[in-house]
Amino acid sequence: MRTLVLLLGLLPVVSTANAAQAPAPLRIAVVSSQRISAESAPGKAAVAKVQALQQQRNADLRTRQQAIEALRQRIAQAPDAGALAPLLREEQQQRAEFERSAAQAQVDVQALQRQLNADLGRVVRTVLEELAKARGVDVVLNLETAVVWVGPSLDLTNAVIERLNAPAAQ
Repeated sequence: MRTLVLLLGLLPVVSTANAAQAPAPLRIAVVSSQRISAESAPGKAAVAKVQALQQQRNADLRTRQQAIEALRQRIAQAPDAGALAPLLREEQQQRAEFERSAAQAQVDVQALQRQLNADLGRVVRTVLEELAKARGVDVVLNLETAVVWVGPSLDLTNAVIERLNAPAAQ
């Protein structure tokens, strides 16, 4: 019984000490990485680079596909089995090269996307650090992945896009 009274007597002291040491409220902001990618100058430049590579690779694949089609026409017009066998081997080889080229094109585009996303991410992080320090923000969340709803006053997306589009940033 005496222990209980002693503990109850200490409770106000403990709760007062905890109240005095309560941490400051956490300041949170959000950004839309999709909007930053779509609306900022560096994001648009990255998209243009990826599209240019895709167009280049697609043109190469179209050329290869046309060569295969031309070879198939030659196969259809082959006069005998002796002429047909080498054409069939060549077609098989060209199809295999086409498939390798298509797979490599996809790998190349994905690698470029990863690199450009990493580059843009570094630039955006730098801008976010500056904005967070200036506004006293402790945590910045990605609006598309971690937030269900947020008030517009907590959204730093426009400020990030403005900084990235500023002439000095480019």
